[in-house]
Amino acid sequence: MAHKRTLNERRLTKRQVQELISSGARPRPDLSVALEPTSLQSRVYELEGDRYLLVFGEQIPGLGGKGDIYAADAFRRFVDWIAKVDEDAKHGRHGSVADWAHYSALKHRLIANIDTLIAQLGSTMSQATDKLDFSYQSLDVVSAYVEGIGVARAQQEIYDHLVAYVGEVLRLRIRGHWQVNNNSPWQPYPYLVGAMHDPVMPINVVCQELSGLDPVNLRAAAANEVRRKRKPPG
Repeated sequence: MAHKRTLNERRLTKRQVQELISSGARPRPDLSVALEPTSLQSRVYELEGDRYLLVFGEQIPGLGGKGDIYAADAFRRFVDWIAKVDEDAKHGRHGSVADWAHYSALKHRLIANIDTLIAQLGSTMSQATDKLDFSYQSLDVVSAYVEGIGVARAQQEIYDHLVAYVGEVLRLRIRGHWQVNNNSPWQPYPYLVGAMHDPVMPINVVCQELSGLDPVNLRAAAANEVRRKRKPPG
């Protein structure tokens, strides 16, 4: 897990880890197994105060025996993310396009159904149209809805709808238009073209935020996508 998600400011030393374990930390072998093989025999303990202690496996150079403490929600997100990564790898789903193609009902036909998908999203969310006004701020409303129903359900039920809405927000931001990439080795996919930007990928934004690793923040991810794809002046 990224260190920024830890409750401790500095990584715990081996001595600090052992003191925590000796003070009554409860071993969670079920969660330790759930982290394999990515954690290289790391161990998980449950602490008081709805926290978890992750002790790095001795096979990890420079980290063996040291540890980090996580809030329960952040740790559970990580365990679920590991399971998804493992499932995707088993089925050869690598990257955002492959992830979207697995869940998408419309595939490359998405851009012919943008208006319908967005109307359906508004209806599903029971949101007035003035809330979904294609602004960056409106993505906060969508993010809160996805958090509420859970990313697993969002993947199954509204993946295309999210790509359509995020895509329209991005299209207006870059003053661009939709196209379909028919040269993809996996599946033709929709993307955005703008005069001042390299190809902008709504699919990347949605896939990243449906990973489940962090709370959904479509606004930040969309802004980052535009920023990364902006062409340098001249």
